Amino acid sequence: MTLLQVKQLTKRFGGLVAVDKVDFHVEAGEIVGLIGPNGAGKTTLFNVIAGAFGPEEGEVLFEGRSIAGLDSARICQRGLARTFQIPQVFSSMTVRDTIVTGSLLHHRAVADAQVAAEAIARRVGLGARLDVPTPSLTTAEKKRIEVARALATGPRMLLLDEVLAGLNASEVAGMLDLIRQLRDEGTTVLFVEHNMEAVMSVCDRIVVLDLGRKIADGAPLAVMADPGVIRAYLGDAPAAALETEAADA
Repeated sequence: MTLLQVKQLTKRFGGLVAVDKVDFHVEAGEIVGLIGPNGAGKTTLFNVIAGAFGPEEGEVLFEGRSIAGLDSARICQRGLARTFQIPQVFSSMTVRDTIVTGSLLHHRAVADAQVAAEAIARRVGLGARLDVPTPSLTTAEKKRIEVARALATGPRMLLLDEVLAGLNASEVAGMLDLIRQLRDEGTTVLFVEHNMEAVMSVCDRIVVLDLGRKIADGAPLAVMADPGVIRAYLGDAPAAALETEAADA
């Protein structure tokens, strides 16, 4: 079943076309990576899907219904939640209270929201940190609380924005385990990431952008061997050299 479908999506800022007629889809149960060199349009595309920006052209369908132009709150209510690259922690709150802010979307009673928040904290590895003020958390824990707050809204799909940035190797491995666990529990994942090793290890498919356009979409090994992808990351001369080596091998 196709959960998310992006059709001919275009976003401009003045004369700059940041996203140029992009098409891609995400099937239910997939982990899909959205990658590309700096300035490729990844964050803009992510923000249009999440409702931070409206598109100039094209369509975004979630579970077959249009969400293009809806605000972030209404998109979240539909079952599509996001995290932020820089964790948006509430400095006056504890871990429990922060996750409760997401739980209140579906729980009218604060007590019920707290019970749900505690279960989610355990799910993401923060069960022992519920009463800790958020400014006291480590970078890795702040990344996890971003995921927890999004999960508290009960999403069917998560948009993860560079959840591995700033983490050491052990913390990256732990976050990848969490992403796999969430998928196994039924949450579909689309994430923007620069850590290619991590992307290759966890993604079912990869979508590649360059200069606002989609240049590749497919299985990780096939995409990373694509000459156009190599050229986008390394430039024409290194790409040509790699292609020559491949031909001589």
